[in-house]
Amino acid sequence: MSNENVSKVRERFVGVWTLESFTERSDADERSAPLGEAPLGFLIYTADGFVSAQLMRAKRELFKTDPWEAAASSDAVDLTKDCIAYCGRYEINEKSSEVVHIPQVALLPNLIHQEQHRRFTFEGDTLTLVTTRRRPNGSVVASTLLWRRCPPEMV
Repeated sequence: MSNENVSKVRERFVGVWTLESFTERSDADERSAPLGEAPLGFLIYTADGFVSAQLMRAKRELFKTDPWEAAASSDAVDLTKDCIAYCGRYEINEKSSEVVHIPQVALLPNLIHQEQHRRFTFEGDTLTLVTTRRRPNGSVVASTLLWRRCPPEMV
């Protein structure tokens, strides 16, 4: 793929996106909303290949302890089920319609330096990212995230 093609596709990604929805569907047709029905999030792509993703459940309970000491309390257990956060590099594979996120910093240490493949589609001012993963029991889950481009006045 030429640099010119990458640049044109990358231009569609570049900017700030807000999360509209995050749903999962298993191959057994089980459906869920991992961060609730109205999740919050921002996805930021830069022209030079950096990505930052921050997603969370809208109504999170306050910690009962000092948040900077949360790792020593039971409050820390809730962090990973209510929030997804990472940043790093991204690459675009136009042929497969995939964007690959490669976190360098992440809330979940298992994501660091691990390629996160997402199929992408654009429609108007929305970007849909779909990723699949295999659960330990062998079933497959597809996660679909719908993002809307932030209007300039919000950025």
